[in-house]
Amino acid sequence: MKFIHIKFNLLLLLIIFSPNFFAQNSIQDIDGNSYLVILIDSTEWMTSNLKTTRFSNGDSIPTTPNSKSSLSNDSNMIYRWAPAGDKKKIKGQGYLYTWATVIDNRGICPTGWKVPSDAEWKIAIDKIYNETNSLKVSETDNSNFIYKKKSNLIEIPFLKEVEFAGSRMLNGNYIFQQSFAYYWSSTLDYKGFAWMWYFSKTNVNHYNFEVNGGLSVRCMRINSK
Repeated sequence: MKFIHIKFNLLLLLIIFSPNFFAQNSIQDIDGNSYLVILIDSTEWMTSNLKTTRFSNGDSIPTTPNSKSSLSNDSNMIYRWAPAGDKKKIKGQGYLYTWATVIDNRGICPTGWKVPSDAEWKIAIDKIYNETNSLKVSETDNSNFIYKKKSNLIEIPFLKEVEFAGSRMLNGNYIFQQSFAYYWSSTLDYKGFAWMWYFSKTNVNHYNFEVNGGLSVRCMRINSK
């Protein structure tokens, strides 16, 4: 796989105060699940992982009969799974979805919301660190970044509430549960692989991932002002 690695020191969970980044209201998905919302660069974002079992038109998002069923990456498949195949984890961590589910025109996000593109993820992450007075100490031609935290740091919901649901591989294995949070973008890299962003407690990374694997979803409002 190709990858771009973006490292942030402990700044991931600790950021200087900025009122724009604190939860201001909430929205609901078609299943009635509620999500707090924050404002990043005049754009509203969910602060928790998507939990819907249906598209915005009411159609059900299926799951495989066996949570560890092996899939191919030859065609786009629409599925969702509980993190680590454990339904008890859905409430706190949401579902893992395939990329075809994410980009389906029936809409996985609440009406008026969408899955961010790769560029929109980049803008949001840059904005958080720029507006909170963090220091970008290096940037190379291959888009590697290092951010250095500054003093007077506190947590903000978008990062504090990152839910480490891990990912689901094509072979049905669930990996890095409780260690990493993986988020789809709506942007295809090349056939069979789409761009995603993943978080640990100390890093943010940019990578591509097989489209029939399972990752978490965060939504942003369309045409926020």
